Amino acid sequence: MRTYVISDIHGQYKAYLKMLELIGFKDEDFMYVLGDVIDRGPDGISIIKDIMSRDNADMILGNHEFMLINAVNYLKSKESEKGKVKRSDDGLTPFELWTHPCNGGEGTCLEYINLPSEQQDKIEEYLKSRSLIKRVCINDKMYHLSHSFSVPKTFGRTLKYSRASYKTAETIVWESLFDRPCDSPLGEKEFAYKDDIYIVGHIFTQRLGQMDEEGKGSIFMSDNYRGYNVIDIDCGMALNSRSSRLACMCLETGEIFYVPLLDD
Repeated sequence: MRTYVISDIHGQYKAYLKMLELIGFKDEDFMYVLGDVIDRGPDGISIIKDIMSRDNADMILGNHEFMLINAVNYLKSKESEKGKVKRSDDGLTPFELWTHPCNGGEGTCLEYINLPSEQQDKIEEYLKSRSLIKRVCINDKMYHLSHSFSVPKTFGRTLKYSRASYKTAETIVWESLFDRPCDSPLGEKEFAYKDDIYIVGHIFTQRLGQMDEEGKGSIFMSDNYRGYNVIDIDCGMALNSRSSRLACMCLETGEIFYVPLLDD
């Protein structure tokens, strides 16, 4: 059995299938997908449906799935004329925020609304049942899996979206330790589990200057990044460029696998 982590597939279903083939993903293996399965690319809903169909895969919410949930909630409350509209800092409704060109949700939205209502309900229910954080012990190492951030309070092995406040969920999927000032350590009490190995996505590693000799994104690793052991596995599928690669890591062996978005 092997345990894999992957993140930020962004609608690139063909690359996702190539990765499963590359790692020889078997029924006895397990995969954690650290969010941002949808948007920007053409087939995000297909990826969600594939993950949903597998007993050996689990998706953790990313900010793009969070936007989908909020957009759907907004549209339902608008139809029923109930509920207060929570707008973004730019004054956008949740639907406008998701489908805004900077977030690339329009294609996924069209995929979603063209599904039968039963399938829409199943996807919505699945996403709302996901975790924001999972802590997984492999070979006596505790891996802290989230899309981007964490929380200062202990929560055990998993923090469910359904059990978290809106603000907590928003913080975990949107904030990033890489967005903090470079000379600003996180501090002892910023995250609850000081000794965990934090594996995240959300910030593409090209932005961190982490690229191979051919200019393609590579996994970022540091055992002391602002006081924490951090691994970033988002290698820029959202960029839709020749630097973009889908990355996957095996937790038992430390092996790293890449599938390029575009052929050279």
